[in-house]
Amino acid sequence: MTRYSVHPATAADAASVAGLLSRQADRLETLDPRLRMPRSAAPGGLVAVSPSGAVAGHLRTMLVEIPAGDEVLSFAAPRTVHWQELVVADPEALNALRLAAAVPDAAEGVLWPAVDSGASFVAVGLAAAFVFALRPPEPLEGGAAVAVRRARHGDTETLVALHQAEVGFHEPYTPYIRRVPELEPAYRARLDRVWADGDPAAGSSVIHVAEADGQVVAMCESMLQIAPTTGAASRLPPGRYGYLNSVSVAAAHRGSGVGRSVVAAALSDLAAYGVDGYTLWFATGNPLAHRVWPHLGFRPLWTQYERRP
Repeated sequence: MTRYSVHPATAADAASVAGLLSRQADRLETLDPRLRMPRSAAPGGLVAVSPSGAVAGHLRTMLVEIPAGDEVLSFAAPRTVHWQELVVADPEALNALRLAAAVPDAAEGVLWPAVDSGASFVAVGLAAAFVFALRPPEPLEGGAAVAVRRARHGDTETLVALHQAEVGFHEPYTPYIRRVPELEPAYRARLDRVWADGDPAAGSSVIHVAEADGQVVAMCESMLQIAPTTGAASRLPPGRYGYLNSVSVAAAHRGSGVGRSVVAAALSDLAAYGVDGYTLWFATGNPLAHRVWPHLGFRPLWTQYERRP
């Protein structure tokens, strides 16, 4: 039983909701000036109201459905209720809004500033699943003295194996990532676009590889990302960013500095496009990511909390 009632937000609630969001934005943007928090709400949300009639929370949801056959199912649930423009006085108000917005058999997810505690989300059954991290545009020094080059068509099978291994590495550590049948053909199609074009300014990925003893042992797939756009990138300061989509190092070469070298080469090439920084996602359950990415200058910006059916 909750002391909060929930109803669709109306024009009469707009000022109260904007006040709550603005105060929250002031607090969080002071903690991390890189953040861009909402200060007003679009129509279509829900409000939690206390017995005294005061607005104690707001939530607007968006149901995202991923069709069968999409490689994104390796990282996301088929149906997810995404929480947006969220502000609450306490976990009880959050739970009241969550219950009112729930969709049967759908996951729930919220992107929240990494600098802030996620205790309220944990209290209602969500868990930290992914981190979106941002690195400033300074160059990165390489690690191991290995040959790094752009990938070529003849590397295709090795790249596919590295990409599959990278996704598969996560499976023992997190329930949020798994290999699906669509993963390999989608990656092969992306490689075909790289071989045909390879220009990040035209939307293509760029892939760098590192070689040891003449064998490809690491790869980094990167691309350009313009903000604002959808997802976490919509919460970046406006600009152009280099996005690292997939980084994989053969198991025998992890910890040798090969990964740092291939990432350094990718960042160097992306810098030629006048980027304002570099971004990537990593899984919270990945036992290597929490050590590697901060060491390479990537600071968490957003945390994705989820609960899946």
